[in-house]
Order: sequence, then structure tokens, then C-alpha cells
Amino acid sequence: MSMDELRKKINSPDEEVRREAVEALINMPFSKELLLLIKRAMADMSWRVRKSAVDITATFKDDSAISSIVQLMTELLHSEDNAGLRNSAVEGLIRLGSKAVPYLIKNITDSDHDVRKFIVDILGDIYSDKNIDTVTKDNIVNALIGAAKDTDENVRLSAVEGLGKVGSSKAVDMLVEILKTGDVALKFTALEALGGIGRSISMKEVYNACKDKLLKRAAYDLIGKVGGAEALKYLIEGLKDNSTSTRDAAIVALKRLAASILLQRQQLEPYLAQFSSSNIEKIALSFKSNDINVKKGVIFALKLSGRKEAVLPLIEALAFDDTAYDAQEALIELGAVSVDTIITTYKNQEDRVKAILCFVLGAIGNKLVPESSNRGKAENLLISALKYDYGHVRANATIALARINPERALSEVIKLLHDEFDDVKNAAVDAICLIARDTAQDVLPSILPLLSAPDHSEREKAIIILGRVGAIEEIEKVRLALKDVSPIVRKAGIRAIEEWGEEQYAQDIILALADENREVQIAAAKALGNLKSDRAIEPLLPLLSDEDIWVRATTVESLGKIGKGSVLPVLKKIVDEDNEMLICNALEAMAKIAAREPSTIYAIKPVLAKCLSHSDTEVVKIAIEVLGRIDSEGVIEAIVPLLRHGSWDVRVQVVDILSKKTNQSARERLKEHLKIETDELIKQRIGEVLKGQRLDN
Repeated sequence: MSMDELRKKINSPDEEVRREAVEALINMPFSKELLLLIKRAMADMSWRVRKSAVDITATFKDDSAISSIVQLMTELLHSEDNAGLRNSAVEGLIRLGSKAVPYLIKNITDSDHDVRKFIVDILGDIYSDKNIDTVTKDNIVNALIGAAKDTDENVRLSAVEGLGKVGSSKAVDMLVEILKTGDVALKFTALEALGGIGRSISMKEVYNACKDKLLKRAAYDLIGKVGGAEALKYLIEGLKDNSTSTRDAAIVALKRLAASILLQRQQLEPYLAQFSSSNIEKIALSFKSNDINVKKGVIFALKLSGRKEAVLPLIEALAFDDTAYDAQEALIELGAVSVDTIITTYKNQEDRVKAILCFVLGAIGNKLVPESSNRGKAENLLISALKYDYGHVRANATIALARINPERALSEVIKLLHDEFDDVKNAAVDAICLIARDTAQDVLPSILPLLSAPDHSEREKAIIILGRVGAIEEIEKVRLALKDVSPIVRKAGIRAIEEWGEEQYAQDIILALADENREVQIAAAKALGNLKSDRAIEPLLPLLSDEDIWVRATTVESLGKIGKGSVLPVLKKIVDEDNEMLICNALEAMAKIAAREPSTIYAIKPVLAKCLSHSDTEVVKIAIEVLGRIDSEGVIEAIVPLLRHGSWDVRVQVVDILSKKTNQSARERLKEHLKIETDELIKQRIGEVLKGQRLDN
């Protein structure tokens, strides 16, 4: 297509014709006439045409072409009567990145203050491009520092804002000077910029800014990022501010500062006395914020106050997902101060909050003086909650009561082993185990009768409790449970013996490998691996042919824990199957056997080498990882070809393993691959390794 034809089409009334003509410009040699057509397209009424024009400008590689395009776009920044054209020029200059910087800096003193502001903003955006070199970044920073002294206020503000965005420490001294001499708007922007940079500075002028109602918010935000313990008095004062935005800033800053300087409560003691009821109420108002950082800061401040007035707002915060956990922990930390308000407001709370409050009472209730009235009230509340119709309330109340008063809890908690919900039954088991933590004899008289209960769930829970409380003296009853008519009871018996770690009873579990129930088989296979019983190896082997994939997978894992070189042939057969999960399990099992018997490594390496070319990415990754563990030297030659693997995950794993090698060979291979790698993240990782930044550090 000739230039004349393109010119006609770019002036066509049809938007699509114009857009296609612009895209065709990429095939034309660069010329002044082509530049004029690009300019025409950048001024088009259609954003699609303008976008195509901007895209074209980023494709030219010739220095003279780039120079002409940048100069054109810089001139177009003067197009105040055509916003679309000006916006296209801005976008194009940003896209050109470092290529545009010299021309932009040259024009940063343009007579038009609007153009100067555009240039400042563009330079800030270009700086954020991770491909910009250090020299260009320094030039941008210097240009912005100069622009911060511009005669136009908007240019100055944009320059200062840009310095905060780029985060260069070179600007700190100049920004601090602005805090001394600038007007309010410039000071505010300088405070925000210093916060963006986040470097330690002389805080005198920042603290002075805390006295100005227009600057407080930005000053508090900066204090939270770079302040020290001496800043606490300013933030505590900010918590009392009537301005919501200012108070919110102080709240967030206090929490951030406390975390950054590892603030201890004793450092706050001189200020905590300043918290009054009205202060607490004012701080709690900030719960209305939509900013989660403010809400979490409110919880932190209320917790710090240590006052009873802080409890009710924290209870109210339990009703919301984004604050429930932090509020719960704050109530627990407040301790006894919380209990009275929890008890008096409990009945008015929604079910979810009631459940959390039961948990809180359990966490702090056992710290109360046994004779205190609040402890007795807390126990009564929890006993009542055991009968509540919301399952989570019953479950949490069960644990809480066991923590506060184990003796009183046992008879009540036992009843919940009959509950309709599994969560409540499981909580009852946990509670009984808590009660028995000193001695199992405390609970056995109540538990043993359940072994003959008609309900299989009760028998199961009784066996679970015997296992968890270490009632090894009742082993015969547990062995008998392995023959129970219910599979869940049989499984519980297996797990109890596994939990005790009694290898002498492995034969009982070996018999369970032939159980008719797959869940029992899986539990038995897993237990034998954990019991580390050599005599279980042969009985486990037939399960490798089981029709159930999960039985086979568990068996492979257990053979990895207890197997010897003699089981390698059967594991190799599994690697030849087409089930990726089993293959990965088999490779992991081989690695564990090799760790115990290094002589098997030579037999395992060919299997791993074969898996390096497997079609499944996860199999390849496991093979790489296992090879790295068992053959620290040979792994380099084996996995280097995988730097060209089509999967990003595989290439990353290879880079990570090579990065841990200190020999020159690994580094040379990475250096060579860096020349052809296309993924930016992988290139960055390789670059870090070559600079001596080990990825495992």
C-alpha cells in the first residue's frame, strides 16, 4: 500500500478503515510524511485509532526515528485544545521509556507550566519501569529535584509527589527543607513523599507539622513509617483528634510504629493514663472506616488502653469477618477486664459472636481467681451454653469449661459425646483430653463404660480419647476395638496404637490390612509406616495392587518410611504406570530409602533420569527435587537441559537448585542460559544468583 493510499484511508470517515491504515504504517520506512500521519492518527476522535498510533510509535528501533517521534510527542503536550491528542502523547512517551528521558529533561523548563507538569508526571511513571537503567533513574531523580523548585505551584507539587513515588533517598534533604520553608500544600505533599521513600530522617520538622491541623494527617502517617519511641506522645494526642481522617491516620501509625520498633507496653505506660472514656469512644468511632488498616489499628489502640470501656467496641467488632480474629485476640489479652462486660452482654449477641465469646472466656477464664464472682458467672454461662441450639456455641463452650474448671466440666462434657453434630462431639473429645492432661485416671471411669455403648460413634470417641490421653494400660480394650463391627471404631483403634507408638502391636494392625473397609486399610497402611515396623514391609506389598488408588498411595508412602532396597523393583513398576500421583509418591519413597541406604542411589538414578522427560510437569519437578537430594554433584548435568523446558515451574526449580551450588559449572550454565531466557522473573532470579545473592539465603 502506497503512502498516498494510507493518507486517504487515515482520513476516511470509517473508523475501522482508519485504524487498519494506522496499523499498516508499521510496514512503511520511517519518514517525515509518516510522522505527520502518526500525528494525524494520534489526534483522531476514536480512542481505538489513537491507541493504534501509540502502539506503532513504540515499534521503531532507529535512533533518528525515535528522536523524531519523541520530539513530536513532546511538542504535542502543548495541544491544550485537543485532550485526546495530548493524552496520546503522554501515553506514547511513557511507552518509549528511557528513550524519551533525555528529550523530556531537556524540555522540563518549557515556558508552558502545564507542559512542565506533564513532563514531571511522565518522568515519574517512566522511573517505575523495572527495565530502566541506574543512570537514567539518577537523571530522572535529579530532574524532579530541580522541578521541585519550579515557579509554578502545580509543577512543584507534582515533582515532590513524583519524588515520593520513585523513593530515592537523594531527595530526602530537599524534602525536609521544604518542611521548613514551603507553603502548606507543598509541606503536605513533602510529608507524603517522605512516607513513600520510607528512610530515616530528622523528625523535628515532622513533629512541628503535628501542630498544624492541615498537616497532621500526613505527619502521623510519616511518623508511623519512620518514627521512633519519642513519637508516641504525638500519636497518642492524635487519637483524641476530632477530625476522623486525622484520627484514623494516628491510629494506623500507632500500630505500624509499635510493630516497627517492637514497642513494649512499659514504654506506653506514661501515655495510657491519658485514655479517658471519651477517648475510647472516639477511637471506636473509627470502626466505621472502610480501611481495614484503620480497623485493625482501632483494635490495637483499644487493647493498649487496658480499659473496661474498650471491651464493648471490641465485642461489636466480633460480628465482622475482617475484624473478628483481631478483636478476639484483643479481648483475650485484656484478660479479666473483659469478663464482666462479656457476661452482661452475652445474651444479646448473635450466635456467631456468642461462640467467639465462649472461646474468649475459655482462653482467659482459667486466669481468674477461683473464688472470684466473675469466674463463677463465667462457668454458669458456659454450662448454659452447652445446651444452646447453635452447634459452634456448644463446641466452644465445651473447650472453655474444660479449661476453666475441669472438675466441674467432666460430667457436663461427657453428655456432648451424644451430640447430633460431629464438631460438637469432637470438641467434647478435645475437652475430655484437656481434663485428663494431668492424669488419665481422672477421666477413665467416665470413658471406659462407653466402650460397650450401642452407639458406634460413642465407642469410637472413647477409643480416640484412650489413644490421646496415653491410657496404654487399656491396650487390650483397644486391641479388641480392632475387631469391632463398626469400621470407624476399628480405624480409631488403629490410630490409638499408632499414637502410642507401640511397635509391639504392629501385628494387630497388619491383620487390619485385609479389612473389608478401605478407610480401615488406609489407616492401617499409614500406621505401619509411622510405627517403623520392619515386619510390615512384606504384608504391605500386596496392597500395591489394590484397586483403590488411595490405598495404593498410602502404601507407597509407608514403604518409603520403612522399606529397604528390596522394595525398589516394585516401586520402579509404579513409576512405569500412568498415574502421576502414584509416580510422585514412588519417587519420594525412593528418596527416603536412599537416605537410609545410600547404596541404592545408583539403582534409583536411572529411574529419576527417565522421569525428567515425563510429560507431566509435577512428575518432572519431583524427579528434579529428589535427584538434587540424593546426587548433589551429578544433578547439575542431569537438569541443565531442563532450563529450556516449556514449563515455567520446571525452569524456576532448576534455577533454584543450581543457585544452591557453589561450583563454577553451575554458575556458567546459568550465565549461558540468561542470554536466551525470555521470562523476566526467571531472568531476575538468575541475575541475583550471578551477583552472589544465593536464593536459599
